[in-house]
Amino acid sequence: MTTYTSVVSGGTAITARGPVREAAERTLGRLWIDEVPVRLASEDAALWPSAARAAEEGRTLCWPGQPGPARALLERLGELRAAAEESGLTEVALLGRGAPARAADLIFRHFAARSPAGGPGDADGAAAAGGAGAGFLEIPERPGKPERAAGAAEPAGPAAAVGAFETSTWPAEPERGPGGMSLTVLDGPEPGPLMRLGGDRDRLRRTLVVVTGNDQATDTLRRVFVRLFGELDLSPEEIARRFVVVTAPGGVPAKKAADAGHALIEAPEATAFGALSPYALVPAGLAGADVAALLDEAARVLPSLTRPENNPGLVLGAILGGAVRTGRETVVLGGYPAMAAARPEPGLADWIAPLLSEATGGRVLPLVQHGGLPVVPGDDLFLVTLEGRPHQDDATVSGPLAEQLVVWEYAAAVGAYLLGADPLRPPERDPGEGAPGAPVFEEGEPGRAVEVHTSDPVFAAAADLSGLLEAVVRQAAADGHLAIVAHLDPDPARGQGSQVRRLAAVLAARCARPVTISWGRRYPAIGNDQQEKGVYLMMTGNVVHDVPVPGRHQRLGPLQAARALGEARAAREGGRPVVRLHLQDRWAGLARLLEAARGGA
Repeated sequence: MTTYTSVVSGGTAITARGPVREAAERTLGRLWIDEVPVRLASEDAALWPSAARAAEEGRTLCWPGQPGPARALLERLGELRAAAEESGLTEVALLGRGAPARAADLIFRHFAARSPAGGPGDADGAAAAGGAGAGFLEIPERPGKPERAAGAAEPAGPAAAVGAFETSTWPAEPERGPGGMSLTVLDGPEPGPLMRLGGDRDRLRRTLVVVTGNDQATDTLRRVFVRLFGELDLSPEEIARRFVVVTAPGGVPAKKAADAGHALIEAPEATAFGALSPYALVPAGLAGADVAALLDEAARVLPSLTRPENNPGLVLGAILGGAVRTGRETVVLGGYPAMAAARPEPGLADWIAPLLSEATGGRVLPLVQHGGLPVVPGDDLFLVTLEGRPHQDDATVSGPLAEQLVVWEYAAAVGAYLLGADPLRPPERDPGEGAPGAPVFEEGEPGRAVEVHTSDPVFAAAADLSGLLEAVVRQAAADGHLAIVAHLDPDPARGQGSQVRRLAAVLAARCARPVTISWGRRYPAIGNDQQEKGVYLMMTGNVVHDVPVPGRHQRLGPLQAARALGEARAAREGGRPVVRLHLQDRWAGLARLLEAARGGA
């Protein structure tokens, strides 16, 4: 028996070795007996309960990796893009979240890196400066110490790792794609990005808003943009033309779009599989991505997904599902290229992470490794590298972006099938709002203190922040995962992005377990009917400059805090240890947390 195997189809190659390969081989026979490849290709509604219900009710859903139906978009997309260019609209703001929003960002960056306006250097710079999941290698240590990789910041076990799922930020200098266009994803009520945008009137005048979310937070952001455009003295007709709404037909968002006079693009109901759906292609295309070329490239891998041999999607899905079935629930997504010229696509892992989490209902824990020390595979985690080292890692995936969009969605569906998850379930419901309670204790001077809120008796027994973080680290080491959920501004320069990532790196080094960061939303995202694992460290903070919400007599800051309290309540009800740290001053509070975390190491 060989220790290393490879599947090649067109430009895509999947490799696996060792126990991960063996686990995948044990599942492939079942997949063929169950006719999963053919049933996926034919969109067999009997595969999952949500698909069956949708078929009975006459609704359509976004299935994995289907470039064909998206071709119907091209003419309408071309018209909208021409109208935007004629009006001088070069900034695209995407109001949406989850895997489809990350796919839109990934597609845009792919074409921006290849355009004269962008270039490869710009793409890399955006990733370091504040795109989804900014790296850790650039983060400096405390003053007086040399800079080191975050994974090496403190003594760490071999499995210490930090990852980020997604960020929402309006960077100071956006990456430019074809025609000088830009795309920015806004996926939550954090006031910082909107405050920066509202203060840049020229940029706001060049902004086109694409609305893909179907939740209260997205509608709140849409209404804020209506107000901001109104402050530019635009007419109601001009404001209406600044919005493009992508949604399923017949629902409330479609009716609101029609009533407001917004351009409307109908789409299947949103699922995790949205990379080649209107939810991702419309914002990316309006920002200059060559959607027609992307679809042509994606179609090349389709024939391989129904055959018994050299089927990259089936093999990758078997790798994912097989590994989890043997107890390896954490997949570390890294980018360690075999050759300097073979660099992974900027943002590829940041799309794969929410795709796997959402499609498998949290049964797979994805961890994005953005620099630091390489993660050594352990008994409960495995390493998948992108354009990586096939003879060294558990698995590697390489290939053109368009093909990978199809293969990874297909693999996520196969993995969900093996794990008994329903990947077509609708996105999670909003957890609602919660009411704040009294803190267990505060540390720091008034106005700059850190408030500790928890109902967990172990955390509540801590005397100070150092003791609290020591308890969090011990619990995370026992439960296998620390989830940091930051309801803060992820921008690394103007927000708290760098400080949160530095704190995560220190805690990862101390507990030697995976530490994930999510911004404004906890994971797993949907459909997790199994017991969650891990410890939740949630962070909120006072807002200095806030944004009023039209029609709610409220501002984004309190709305953000109330949603965070709802998230904390949902995590507690799921049986998880939860501690919420409220920062009366965000920067001062994070500095105090960093000192407390380092002092206990």
